[in-house]
Amino acid sequence: MSSTVANDLENKIIPWLNGHGNKIELNISEGSFQQLTPTIYTHTSPGTYISIGFKQPLQQDAVDLEELQQNFSYIALNKLPLPGLDVPSNWEVYPQTPMSSFREGVQIDEYENHRLHLTISTRFFAIYGHEIQEHPIMDKSAEEGTYLQVRHDIEGFIKVNLPLMIE
Repeated sequence: MSSTVANDLENKIIPWLNGHGNKIELNISEGSFQQLTPTIYTHTSPGTYISIGFKQPLQQDAVDLEELQQNFSYIALNKLPLPGLDVPSNWEVYPQTPMSSFREGVQIDEYENHRLHLTISTRFFAIYGHEIQEHPIMDKSAEEGTYLQVRHDIEGFIKVNLPLMIE
């Protein structure tokens, strides 16, 4: 059964990419960046997980655009949604960047009223997916048909406008 689902998903991904001009364009404005550590903030929502890192801890009352730009270290686009792609509810599917985190192509455009505005221009090398498993066996290879990877050169344009919750 899973193998059929993986094959069906693979057969949907290329037409989805072609229909979107091999581009993933997103505007992310729901939710917030929550502080995970003194220098790392994360945004989590259904189908989305983004981390942003800074070189030094941010001071709540002393943050401005210039400091954010100078202090920026990296962004990690761990999971991003693919709007319009029909994915079964027991699967996760998202694009993959060549590097787990990066700074090139990230522009901090604005910081006003504690809202961080970013523009990210990057490339993805594949669309990855896997069947969600409640209790996967550690150190065991995933069974064929429970995951997929469709390699394709994909442009990414992501606009982020989220509150930065500095503690």
